[in-house]
This record gives sequence, C-alpha cells and structure tokens, in this order.
Amino acid sequence: MSAVPREGSAPPRTALLELQDVQAYYGLAHVLQGVSLGVRPGELVALLGRNGAGKTTTVKSIMGMVSVRGGSVRCDGRDVVGLPAEDVAQFGIGYVPEDRRMFPGLSVRENFRLAAIGARLPRGEQQDAQRRALEVFPQLEAHLDRDASRLSGGQQQMVAVGRALIGGRRLLLVDEITQGLAPNIAADLGRTLRHVADEGLGVLLVEQNSQMALELADQVYVIDQGVIVHSGDARELRADQSWMEQYLQL
Repeated sequence: MSAVPREGSAPPRTALLELQDVQAYYGLAHVLQGVSLGVRPGELVALLGRNGAGKTTTVKSIMGMVSVRGGSVRCDGRDVVGLPAEDVAQFGIGYVPEDRRMFPGLSVRENFRLAAIGARLPRGEQQDAQRRALEVFPQLEAHLDRDASRLSGGQQQMVAVGRALIGGRRLLLVDEITQGLAPNIAADLGRTLRHVADEGLGVLLVEQNSQMALELADQVYVIDQGVIVHSGDARELRADQSWMEQYLQL
C-alpha cells in the first residue's frame, strides 16, 4: 500500500522526535557528523543510505546506545542525550533492532510480557497492550506459546515489531525490517508500518530497500558518511528518482 498524500492545510504538528546537529562516536571514531531530522505524529520517515553510512548509528544515538558528544536529541521536546535506553523508552518509543533479538527459550507470549514490563506499564494495562500487538499481527495468535527464536524469519520480525508496539505508544524506530525476508512478507510488514503511522504514531524507518521505503514514506532523508546529504518529500522524490543514482548508487 502506497502512502496517501495528505491534502489540506492542517496546522503543523509538533515533532515527536527531533535531532539537531547530532555528533556521535564509537570510541574515537566520529561516526555522525551533524545529523538533523524530525518525525511527527502520523508520519513515516525513511532514513536511507549505503551500508556503513550511519543509519543504525542514528537510531542507536536516539536510544542512548551510542556516545553523543554534540547536538541534541529531543523526544517530545525534551533533550534525552545522556539518558540510558530504558529511560528513553519511557517517552513511548519502541525500538525494533536490526537483529530482531529473539531470546532463546522464551515464547511469543513471554516476549510480549517482557516488553510490557520493560515499558513499565501498570499491570492493568499490560494485557491490553499485548492484545493491541496481536490485533496488528493476528497471525501470531496461533504461536503464542511457541519459542519465538524457532519461528520463521517473517514471524520473528512480527514478534519484534509487536514488542516495540507494546512500549512504543507514540513512536517506532525500525531498523532494516525487510532484511532477509521474502518480498511478499517484506511488503506485508511495510504495509503494517504504513497503517501504524496512519493511525497516528510516528515511525522512523531505516531501510536498505529504497524503493519500498519511498512508497511508504512521507519524508525521506539520505545519509552518507555520517552526514545528511539529501532530504525531501517522498512524493516529490518518487517523481524524480535520478537522485538515487547519485546518493545511493542504485
């Protein structure tokens, strides 16, 4: 399902997430060199770039998993630089890591329960949160008591997104959701993320599949060697994709 252009002149929405001039490091290596981007409610933003360009580092900088030594990362207006990942998550942010991180021996149900506990949801809200995840992925209902690490790649990715949705009540950070998946499964997951954004959440999608990301996104940023080198409205970029050859070498 392609993104539907939003018509009208609604007032601008306050950013759920705003990065300004972020400088991030792995040890002495200066990886992000002034990254700025934003995500608003109901918006799916794609972050594109070649391998090693800084996409995953950008997401980890938001989550407090990388050393940020300059600039700001604002979640709902508050600078979260220096906060541990578990505190950043309390802003209603769900994170889907590149490697899915299924815990061997834990069932799908237990994965969802741990996500609810990690999000510090009141006991009375935990079941409702898990139920919402299953509404997004009803296919998992039949696998709730199976070891999540033994599911297919597509099913594991559903579990990973479902976990993120339990804690991510406002914003999802999704890193390479289609990696290693069959095209039809990747397309289904992409449509799910578009639906989640249309329901009002913000979504930041890091993705190697640039064509799919362009079809889903509202806004696009391209990163190269830790610098945002191109950005724009996805609808306009879809109309003229010559920029992809320049920045992505496709």
